[in-house]
Amino acid sequence: MVAIIWGVTFILVKQALNDCPPFHFATIRFGLSTILAMALVNKKLFQLKNHEMIGGFISGFLLFLGYSFQNFGLMHTTVSKSAFITSVSVLLVPLLLVIFNLQKVKWRIWIAVLIASVGLYLLILPSGDGPNLGDILTLGCAMSFALHIIAQDLYLKKKVRILPFFCIQLGFVTLFSFINSQIFEPQLIVWSDQLVAAIIITSFLATFTAFLVMIWAQNILNPSETAIIFSVEPLSAAMFATTFGGEILGLLGWIGGGLICLGVVYGKSKNV
Repeated sequence: MVAIIWGVTFILVKQALNDCPPFHFATIRFGLSTILAMALVNKKLFQLKNHEMIGGFISGFLLFLGYSFQNFGLMHTTVSKSAFITSVSVLLVPLLLVIFNLQKVKWRIWIAVLIASVGLYLLILPSGDGPNLGDILTLGCAMSFALHIIAQDLYLKKKVRILPFFCIQLGFVTLFSFINSQIFEPQLIVWSDQLVAAIIITSFLATFTAFLVMIWAQNILNPSETAIIFSVEPLSAAMFATTFGGEILGLLGWIGGGLICLGVVYGKSKNV
């Protein structure tokens, strides 16, 4: 359900960005989620340890970068391409762990990366025109999300408390988004029905509820099972964009997107 909800939000956010600049949208979305998280955490928020605050700051900044790249990328590329490119973050994690000398990568991951790379090529370059600005920004989103996963895992191993840690991250995303909105976005917000709907769904369902459910589910599922389930997200986004957004991905685009999902499933289908 979380994967499907996140898939739906791609088309909702793309439409909402016509009425609200990206940093303003992120400020409202994460601001509302932060208020809900603070109410849930309650007094524990005032008992933060130094490593929880530092970890929340670093993870929150990376999460802010990820959603910023994604939102600005959505303004220049299609929903389907954005979702498939974002899913590459799952495969970037082990590669970054090798670069940082934190983990060895087995041959299965390299094959998965090769499959996904071919898929990415077909997805981004079906017309031979090269990647557009939105595609490049979304690659930045995938890299930021991969770094966020690594940073969050490092601090979870330091036994941070999940709910306060989660709340601090949301708070810093809100703060970073607000500061940038005041500096770079002088334009006014148009409070349309589609913007209000997007804010409600992304704040309450796609951010607050979805992240909590994901944390709960990961206590039951192993990381490989979780990664396979989340490969549903780009497929969900593509189907909703085609059905309700009128997007046409094209045969090569669908083949490329399918190869990316195949790479994710193959690379994470066993403990590697």
